[in-house]
Amino acid sequence: MKKILTLILLCSTLYSLAQQDPYYTHFKDVIEAYNPAAAGHKYGEICLSGLTHHQWRDFDDATRTRGSNATGNPSDLVEDVAPVTYNLNVGSVFQLDRAQTQYMGAGLSIIQDKVGYTLSTSFMLNLNYRRKLQGGAHEISGGIGIGGTQWGWDQPKYVARQLQDPNIPVSGGNEMKLDMNIGVMYKKQRLGRDFKDFYAGFSMTNINQARYLVSVNTLGGGQANLSRQYVPHYYTIVGADYDVGGITLEPAILMKYGLLQKAYVPQVDLNVTALMANTFRGGLAFRQWGNSDALSVLLGYQTGPLEVGYAYDITLSNVQQVSNGTHEIMLKYCIPFSTEPPIKIIRESVRFL
Repeated sequence: MKKILTLILLCSTLYSLAQQDPYYTHFKDVIEAYNPAAAGHKYGEICLSGLTHHQWRDFDDATRTRGSNATGNPSDLVEDVAPVTYNLNVGSVFQLDRAQTQYMGAGLSIIQDKVGYTLSTSFMLNLNYRRKLQGGAHEISGGIGIGGTQWGWDQPKYVARQLQDPNIPVSGGNEMKLDMNIGVMYKKQRLGRDFKDFYAGFSMTNINQARYLVSVNTLGGGQANLSRQYVPHYYTIVGADYDVGGITLEPAILMKYGLLQKAYVPQVDLNVTALMANTFRGGLAFRQWGNSDALSVLLGYQTGPLEVGYAYDITLSNVQQVSNGTHEIMLKYCIPFSTEPPIKIIRESVRFL
């Protein structure tokens, strides 16, 4: 049992030097989660967006089998430790000058990411400065995200095969550290004759590379120390819309560099959706990281200020032997608010009638 626990802790240590930021199949709908320059959808609206990403459903690290075996035998009980991510964003844009060329975007992003028996929760305040050029045909913005990330060993539910093993953790622990992101964005109303609403951005997360050392209690009355150091992740996103009759194609690509086995390995996400009658959306996505990782089917619906999306990732890597695929649900809602100054009402005095 000690060898098994050592292996688990070793994997956790290796993970601390590997991909740390969560995956988003709807990456173009939650750009502010990894690029502060995108915080705030547009002037005159408060937008809320969020998603839940359940990766490799029913995957179990301990047994590499599908699902939990509820036979009642303690030696057969396992825990579903597949990654689960929750993301919530809220933001708006504020006008800074009467010429309507300078704006400030502001927003809050909250991310909770559970991987195995570790849990991280991030709170990030995103601020950006935007400048419109050539009558609004172009827009450039630069932003910074400042917040904190709490990381630690989640309350263990692991059922050991040797229930009295003194090295099994019996309590969780965590630490909160400063976290910072930076980013830039460029937008253009038209790109050539065919493409519209073009956007491109670059950002970097975990720029302060916070280091964690968490102490947990073990069954034998001792303590164990778990460590992690966050490393920078680099994102480049490019996308635009292309009208084909009554259908709008929405291609986008996200390139990310994350640390894998002490080397930066590029991850590429390709996403092509089609918006029909400005209401129904469907498309495909592909994720590659070292090798083919997933092929995704996307469905969506939008009406007025509401947008709903669903994605099912079909696992293409060797994890498919134990994975039932990944489910992701995205929701976005924008609330308009009045930005016009109040109209002055002039009332004549009855003394001059």
